[in-house]
Amino acid sequence: MKKIATAFLAISLLATTPVFAVEQESNPIQQEEGMIGQGEDFVFKELTVDEIMAQKGMKSALESFYDKFPRAKAYKITGNKMKKIENDEEKNVIQLFLESDEKEAFTLYFDIKIEEITKYIQVVSNVPESELPRTVQASLDKVYSLLPEMKGLKLHDSFMSCSIIKGEEQLKIYSLGFNESGKRETTDKEFSITFDETGKVLYFTFEKLPLVNLEGNTKEEKAQDLLKRLYGEEANEYKIKKVSEISKDDPNYKDHKDSIRGTIVFMPISFEKNPIVVGFNIKNELTMSQETSRDFLEDFGLLQ
Repeated sequence: MKKIATAFLAISLLATTPVFAVEQESNPIQQEEGMIGQGEDFVFKELTVDEIMAQKGMKSALESFYDKFPRAKAYKITGNKMKKIENDEEKNVIQLFLESDEKEAFTLYFDIKIEEITKYIQVVSNVPESELPRTVQASLDKVYSLLPEMKGLKLHDSFMSCSIIKGEEQLKIYSLGFNESGKRETTDKEFSITFDETGKVLYFTFEKLPLVNLEGNTKEEKAQDLLKRLYGEEANEYKIKKVSEISKDDPNYKDHKDSIRGTIVFMPISFEKNPIVVGFNIKNELTMSQETSRDFLEDFGLLQ
């Protein structure tokens, strides 16, 4: 039960932090999944600018990057050297952070062995709602129908992140946070949501704003209807795999009485799609929805 409680806490963190996925990639003190543990070998080693530029192949790799983003040449550069495991292979990587005083930043991953930048992430903050793709705006309209009170809230956080891996651009991710004040602070009414550029909802937390117009008498039926409202016909490809909740007798119960007390795991028919987790509180009201991975669910015992 302790493991399940820990899973709910982890899910709460993901769901209540709209830019979690972005920060995990761009924060130099975050350990990536699969990194080597602390021991005789280093995990992170901070580098000076001179050490970064002295690395073999770095100058030419950066010049190629600057050809695509000339403005980034004026950005402040910091970095660290680290080891990580990727596809069961140990790699030595220099992680670079290019930041401006404006609203743009880049995280670059330089593979020391092949002397190339294999991945970079662009993050743009303070994206106006008017500049969101039409697909994302259309998905927001679906959310408006579920959360009428949302129309009175103000956008206080907005990020766009885009990963380019081995030259291939991944789907752009848009993370938005709304509350009563329009400032970065906790208010009585707030919610966070993350979309990919197609408009698909990846994270959605609304624990202080009750949903309306959901069909069903039970939390499971309402969760199924929520998926239909968010994903349309695609929701038919998901089936409930497991419902988990913390008992009132569990010592961790008090930690969840105001937020996520339990989860409903939806598994897709296709292995190419990711599972979706819907959270509920002590009143069996739905509080969040998020796309996650099978590995995460297995690690925390939510598939057993």
